Amino acid sequence: MNKYLFTSERLGFRNWNDSDIEKMSAINNDPDVMEFFPATVTQSQTADFITRMKTMFAEKKYCYFAVDELASGNFCGFIGLCDQNYEASFTPCTDVGWRLDKNYWNKGYATEGAKRCLEYGFSDIKLAKINATSTLLNVKSIKVMEKVGMKKQLFFNHPRLKGNTRLETCVLYEIRPHEFNPE
Repeated sequence: MNKYLFTSERLGFRNWNDSDIEKMSAINNDPDVMEFFPATVTQSQTADFITRMKTMFAEKKYCYFAVDELASGNFCGFIGLCDQNYEASFTPCTDVGWRLDKNYWNKGYATEGAKRCLEYGFSDIKLAKINATSTLLNVKSIKVMEKVGMKKQLFFNHPRLKGNTRLETCVLYEIRPHEFNPE
């Protein structure tokens, strides 16, 4: 049994283990999961990502957390908070984000997990605001942002997607502690 930093009704949030690399790599290599990204992600890139998340957690006490389904104990993907520092009018910032194995889609897990991470970010970490971004095409992620109470701030061309006419136009959402309702 994994030791969870915190849980929601159906999900356990934890720091990463080396044993997660292969499972997260399979998610990152699924074209359906990565539909709104420029490319799938290799196992080596996934290992580097997990190392960055472990470092961020050691420094900040948050990251994109490894997430397990509590009922089965199965690894689902990640949901959590991550510092962003790419060139934009709103960075540096901390965002809430998620990437789940498609077997865990359409169950409300992204919404449930994002809400729990917002609560953690505001109550435990004392963040002043949390952002989220998405390419305009990713309507499902945008709906999650709205379901957790985030408000649309602006549209922008993501510098990491420059020249990718399909994905580069993105939207920024934001929420502050007084706007957050954990119910």
